[in-house]
This record gives sequence, C-alpha cells and structure tokens, in this order.
Amino acid sequence: MSESKREICLISSPSKRSVKKILKKMNGKKFRWVYFGGDVSKVVSVGEIIRDKGQRLEIAGMLQETARSLRQPYIDYIGKLSLEKNSLRWWTSSLSEKSPFNSKTFLYACYIKTCTDILKKYPDWSFAFFVENGAVRRALLKNILVGNLEHIEDLGRSIREPLKDLKELVLYKGWFLLSSIYRTAIAKYAYRMQRRVKLQRSPVLIHTWLDNRSFDEKGAYREIYFGKLPEHLRSEGKNVIIVPHVLSTVQYRKTVDNMAKSDCVFLVPHAFLSIRDIVGVFFTTLANKPKKTGFPKFENFDISEVIHEDMKNDWIWAHVAFDLLLYRFVQRLREKHFPIDTVIYPYENQIWEKVLCAAMRKLYPSAYLIGYQHSTISMMYLNYFFSKYESGILPLPDRTVTNGKYIKDAFIESGYPKEKVVRGGAVRYAYLLEPKMIAGRQKRDRPVILVTPSISRFEGAELIWKVLQAFEHRDEYKILIKCHPDMPFEKISEHLNVKLPEHFTVSDRPVVELLMESDALLYTCSTTCVEAIAAGVPAVHVESDLSIDLDQLDFDPGIRLSARSPEEIVKRVEAVISMSKRELSKKRGVWRRVVKELFGAVDNSTYRLFSR
Repeated sequence: MSESKREICLISSPSKRSVKKILKKMNGKKFRWVYFGGDVSKVVSVGEIIRDKGQRLEIAGMLQETARSLRQPYIDYIGKLSLEKNSLRWWTSSLSEKSPFNSKTFLYACYIKTCTDILKKYPDWSFAFFVENGAVRRALLKNILVGNLEHIEDLGRSIREPLKDLKELVLYKGWFLLSSIYRTAIAKYAYRMQRRVKLQRSPVLIHTWLDNRSFDEKGAYREIYFGKLPEHLRSEGKNVIIVPHVLSTVQYRKTVDNMAKSDCVFLVPHAFLSIRDIVGVFFTTLANKPKKTGFPKFENFDISEVIHEDMKNDWIWAHVAFDLLLYRFVQRLREKHFPIDTVIYPYENQIWEKVLCAAMRKLYPSAYLIGYQHSTISMMYLNYFFSKYESGILPLPDRTVTNGKYIKDAFIESGYPKEKVVRGGAVRYAYLLEPKMIAGRQKRDRPVILVTPSISRFEGAELIWKVLQAFEHRDEYKILIKCHPDMPFEKISEHLNVKLPEHFTVSDRPVVELLMESDALLYTCSTTCVEAIAAGVPAVHVESDLSIDLDQLDFDPGIRLSARSPEEIVKRVEAVISMSKRELSKKRGVWRRVVKELFGAVDNSTYRLFSR
C-alpha cells in the first residue's frame, strides 16, 4: 500500500450499512482501518466487507502501552473527583470503583488517546475508525483535531439507542424488584431464616459468596473463599456466623434449603429485609438519573461523554440497587440490637464493600472490619488501587490481609496505610504450594497447548479467535480449550460462528488436571497463568487488540512470554516447547519463587490475622 498525504479520516459505527458507505466514499482508494470495541464478531464482519480494499491496523501494542502510561494519571483523576463528590451515591458509582469489569471510562479514554496517537504517527495515511460505542464516537469527534474529519452514522441510531436504553431500564429494574421480592419471600417467610440465628455472644460475621461448590452431595457446607478459617475461629471460641451472598448461577430456593438443613449458622440478608426496603431502594435508584454535565479534562482530553455513559449505565443496570440493599440489611440488624464484633469479607474494593463499610462505620462504629484479598490481581485491576487524594475518605476495612508478600508490597507502595495491610497466606490457593503440583514433561504424539479464556465473553472470544488463526491448519499440535465455569464455550462461540478443527477440543476437566498433561498455556486474563507457573508449565500471554489486558503476571513480564498476533503466538509456543530440560528446570525454580511471593504459606499465625 503506497503512502500519500491523508485524504480523509472517518469515524463510523461498525454497522454493515456504515462500512459500505465508507467503501463508496473511498471510491476504490486504499486505506487503513482500526476497530475500537470488544465484539470480535463485528471485527470479523467489518473485515469480510472491506476485504482487500483496506488494511486493518492491529493495535494491541499501542493500546496496552497507552493503558500502562495512563494508569496512575487516571487513578489520580478519579481521586480528585472523590474529594469533590464524597458521598454514598458517589461511592456506589462504577466511575469511583474503577473496576474494568463494570466501568468502561478508562478503556474508552485509552481508545481516545490511541486514536490520536495513530493519527500523529501516520500523518500520510487515510483512516477509518470503526467504533462500537456511540459515546466514544462523540468523544473522538471532540478530541480529534484534524481538518479532514468526517462522521459516518446510521440515521436510525439516534432513535434506536434511546429505545434500547428504555428497554434495558425496564428489564434490569424489573429484575431487581421481582428477584429481590422473591428472595425475601423465600428467606423470610418460607424458611424463616431470621429465627434460626440465636445469639449467645457478639459474633464474627464472615460475608462470603455461595455457588454450586458451597454444598457437597450430602448437603454439608464447605467454605470456598476462606478455607478453614471458620473452623479455626470456632476452635478459639468465636461465635462465627456466615453472611451469604447467593450468586445468580445457583437456584436460590435450593441454596436456602441447604442452608436451613446445615449445621452452620447463616445470617441471610433477605430474611431481614422488607418489601418496603426493596421498593425504597428501587425508587431511590430510579430517581438518580444522571444529568449530562461537563467534567474536568483528563490528560487534555474531554472524556465527559464516556463518563456520562458510565453513569447512565449505573442508572439503567441493577447492580447499584442490589448493593444498596446491603445498607438496608445492616440498618435492620441495628434496629434489632443485633451485636457485631467483627466482619470479615473477601476484599476487592468493590461497590458493595464500600456500602458495607459505610453502613458499619455509621451504625456499628465499634465493629472491626477485615478484608481478605483472596485472589490474584493485575495492576490493571484499578478497583484495588486508589489515589493519595482520596485515601483519607475511602470506605475501607480496618485491616486488609493479603495472599502474600507481593500484594502487600504493591498495596503499600500504591498508598495503602502500612499499619492496615498485613501479609497473609493463600487460604484459598494453598494447593498451589504443594510439590505434587509440578507437572512432568512427558513424551507425547504431539505438543498439547492449553487455552484458558477468561470469564469475559468478548475477551474469551478474541483469544479463541486468535488461537484459531494461529493453529487452525497446524494439526501437529493438540489444542485444549478450558473455559471459565461461568462462561462456557457455547456462550463464547456465539460471537465466533466457527467450527473447531478436529485437533481442537473443549474440555470440562479441572485446570489442575489439564496442566499436568500440557506443554504450554495460552491466556489473556485468567488465574490459570499462576496455576501454570506453579505447575511448571510455560505461560504465553496473548495481548488484546480490543480491551485492556488484565494479566495477573503483569508485575513481572519476564516470567512469561507475550504475543500479539497469531504469527507471534506460534513463534512463542514453538520457543517454550523447544526449551531444553535444563532451561525449563531453571525457569521452574524462578516460577516457584514467584508463586511463593504471591501466595504465602498457611498456618495458625495466618488465621490469627483474622482476629481483632
């Protein structure tokens, strides 16, 4: 493709009609195109229409570099907003939470900067930018300062989007109302779970999640996130009560039935709520429709449009309403003079945790709050990190117990008070430190490559899409795909519309078993990368062109290889498979040391960290 002075720069939705309009406007002239959004199926669709009339620019490297450079400035930007807007309503916003799973403002800000950087880097190229989100398109039009900028938009979109928002508002708010009333009816009236709690002394409450792993075949309760902590606290004479958050992936009535039959004592939040509480939260969140106002510029970019999009989604979706019920739950406990000594919960610094902390600070000021950082994290899990500007006002626990040394050091370095962060152990992942986890490299007919998509549907689809391009015609490899339990392959494949080759297999077996017979791991965002290096299996991180990488090994990129394109994926896999036994043994020693820093050993001193 010959380079000439840029004739045109187009911002467009990725609809088929818009793509065809662009091809007509280009009138046979070659151009580059870039895709901003998460849906792989739309990337494929745009490419099938354009074919050889335009060349797609892969942006994985630029996007991830941009994200790393904007990370701390964005944390500080939100911190300054927190000082200005400090209130329960602010702390229940996805914007203040900064979780990449709920808020898209940071991702969209990275899109904006990446787009402007592309135009600066390639001043002679004509570009078409296909952008999924309407707010991002509007923001780009405000921030791109070129004279030959044109906007291609479907005429019907201005009508369809408000109708779509209204439909989602009715569905999400209706779901909150009906599901909350149903859960209250089951817990409070059908099973009378409130009456099952008999107090003898101030209890230690453990707030935890319940899913299909929480009860065994005989109905016995097993703690998934805190391991043997409840038993240890009871052995010390503590009155331990479980406060369950029943996930939507399991049947609520069946789970309450299991709780009612269990020897454990459960304090079920919905058993203490009333219809009035639910309706009150419903109307409170319904009335909080955000106004479209301006916000301070972020790194000289106007991101007001994408911030408003985040706030609008909070209003439409139901997660804030569900979280606010937790505040009402604590209020009802206070009204009943329910004593609380300590509250322990899995720490991710999410909205519901801030609601819990705010409620406890106001209604139970003498209670002690302990958060357990129970999982692996990426430096791009921005919800875990906060700015010095907001450190004095954030609703936080009195003590945060980490999995190990690395996270403790990272938290303190990022601004956590030293006296409030303690090094703990891998209560949830203790099995990773067992010697039997080391996989042996066995002789096989062909190398086995394990692929582990994340819980995100779009991220998972992109990873499989790239792996398919890399190995579709390379049957000298066996490709095993192990999906997250909450995001099975059937859901991911809806965005791919492809048939897997015969040497590709989707497996439901445990990851630990699959690692024992694998030669390499391919992942984008998954705890399996830590499980892999713990087992001595080389990990290859596949960078994303569409979203920000949430790689749990990003604190030390040298312990895994990284690839951006299908061609690079093949090269990296070939590199790790061809390692000599001596080289692999040396790397395994490094990986084991890393795992021990991530996950500390668990003993009695670890459990004592959960006592005030």
